[in-house]
Amino acid sequence: MDDGFIAKPLGRRQIDQAYPLVCAIVPGLGVDQWRAFAAAVLDSTTGSGDGGSGRPADRGIMTVQNAQGYMHGLFSYAVEPHLIHGRTLCVDNFVVLDLFDVAGIAETLLRAMEGLARRLGCAAIHTTLPERYVTRDSRRNPIPDCFRIEGHRQETIRFCKHLTVVNDNAPEAAADGRFGAE
Repeated sequence: MDDGFIAKPLGRRQIDQAYPLVCAIVPGLGVDQWRAFAAAVLDSTTGSGDGGSGRPADRGIMTVQNAQGYMHGLFSYAVEPHLIHGRTLCVDNFVVLDLFDVAGIAETLLRAMEGLARRLGCAAIHTTLPERYVTRDSRRNPIPDCFRIEGHRQETIRFCKHLTVVNDNAPEAAADGRFGAE
């Protein structure tokens, strides 16, 4: 792992910089849709920290950057109650984009995730990985392997059914009824 990578929250001025990363897991996602999502998450963090004591917000977007400030990975998160685990850090939009050190970036994100969960008083971490990271025809994949090495285990399978909704964030259906943003 490259010690030059650092995990840090996404700043408002970095929203556009993070867009190519998100497109790696959601091809066809519009920049306006990403901006709206990121702004909503970052807006919800205002005032949710612990007033300067260093406690992170209950919702946010965490990035991994190199020493020059280039992003190589990110995830979004929210603290939610869970029936079995209690206070749980729920992670979505986990993405690593690097040609040479996928495992190093993933490990940095996973360690940041665990540190964040501990600082927020969570008893568990639930991560929803994009389907592309969990391929059926491959036994070795660096992203799921990193999760297992860091002590994560598969606990559930998450299904999604798209519903017709009336809002600006609804993905557009293709002619065959499939949605391009997922």
